[in-house]
Amino acid sequence: MTPQKPSGKQLKQLANEISFFRAIPKDLLMETITYLSFRNYPCSQSILFDNYYGGSIYFIAEGWIKVCVIGECSKNSVYTIYGSGEMVGAIAAVEEDWNPREAVTLSPAKIWSIPTQDFLNLLNQHPQAGIQVAIFASKRLRKLNQYFRLREADSVAKVAHILLELVNHRDRRINPKKYRVLIPNLPHREMALLSGVTRETVTRTLIKLEKKGLILRQGATIEIVELDALQQLVSGDPTSV
Repeated sequence: MTPQKPSGKQLKQLANEISFFRAIPKDLLMETITYLSFRNYPCSQSILFDNYYGGSIYFIAEGWIKVCVIGECSKNSVYTIYGSGEMVGAIAAVEEDWNPREAVTLSPAKIWSIPTQDFLNLLNQHPQAGIQVAIFASKRLRKLNQYFRLREADSVAKVAHILLELVNHRDRRINPKKYRVLIPNLPHREMALLSGVTRETVTRTLIKLEKKGLILRQGATIEIVELDALQQLVSGDPTSV
């Protein structure tokens, strides 16, 4: 879809779906954002390519994506997962980071984008925009700390952590106590890359979790049946399995 000058209706929809824009006055958004686009991506669709700084900032309204670092030998290694309500490219834009990365959808996804310069102008003109980026960066730092903590954990905890990451990236408006918690049933090779274990270990662990009644695999989705038990596994309580 070709980017276009946003209308008031589009900006209202953007603010409803992406929390970053809710605290910013509509007049400032109209003045600052020169182009706005959104697109529905299928699963396994590449979104970002090498040296994406300087292009666009992406805001995820629905779905999950993975961001990969492209190494010198052109092989990708998974960097992190992003989900509903999160932004991709913001930190790179602030740091002027030109490291080559690629983003690929892990599920069907709806994604908004604005030019990087428009994003930087918002940061310069409204303090709430900067606060939102700081909040986003702090959440990423906490996740990084948890990743390092889990490096010495067993394979069950590592796989459970990835399942919880997908749970945490779902639509925040869904109450897990009232509605079923569904996440995408990723290919086992993807889960292996994300968790740092082998594909065979992922397969065995998911079977084990399902036999214990913690999850239920249903085709393209996984239902989290016992959310508290998964959280106990990640926190170091082996009695959950």
